[in-house]
Amino acid sequence: MSLKVLIVDDEAAVALYLKTIVEQVPDTTVVTISASGQEALRQFEIHHPQLVFLDIDMPGMSGLEVARLLSEKNENIYFVFATAYPDYALQAFELYSFDYILKPFNEERIKKTLRKIKRQTNTSSYALNKNTTIMVEHEGQKIFLNPGDIHYIESQKPKVKIKTGNNAYIITGNLKTLESQLKKHGFFRCHRGYLVNVKQIKEIISNGYTFQIILLSGDEVLLSRQKKTQLLRELNN
Repeated sequence: MSLKVLIVDDEAAVALYLKTIVEQVPDTTVVTISASGQEALRQFEIHHPQLVFLDIDMPGMSGLEVARLLSEKNENIYFVFATAYPDYALQAFELYSFDYILKPFNEERIKKTLRKIKRQTNTSSYALNKNTTIMVEHEGQKIFLNPGDIHYIESQKPKVKIKTGNNAYIITGNLKTLESQLKKHGFFRCHRGYLVNVKQIKEIISNGYTFQIILLSGDEVLLSRQKKTQLLRELNN
């Protein structure tokens, strides 16, 4: 599957040069180029890219603001900030950027970053087989898990932790993909950072302004206030 890339830069010549570099990497496609933050937000809704190259210093809306808004729409998106100003590096990495490249561009550095992102987005790291088990690659081994044995799954970007009764598996992946695979097996997205097996829930407790799910195993999982009502409805069905 081709990696879809959105380039955001108010300098057309720079954006086109970056596009030629990106598309030299096999199975990588620049879906469009945006010259402003507002245009990038519109194009994101149309093309749903997995990776966004963002110039930081742009008029109107900075690349950092664009990244913040896009990350609210899709927590699994990758950002690579491109700028002539190294002073922005700390702010950029606080927004979970994957990389930070300085102008003038180093072509090999960009290609190396793209190849690394492609490896991380490769869905072969986990998939459901015909027997409704989930196959994960853990420490170089392929392991098949029954969804019913999984207690919860926690995001640890760029990896996830799958917790069973006796083991924890750290694999490359993201919650959004696992959620789509496991929803039919009774898994619920209780928090932006957690998937929980509804059958493993023992109780829900209040902790000040937040909530926690206590599992039969004694493990604790975060529950967002926005998801609480929906979860209680599912538990009562």
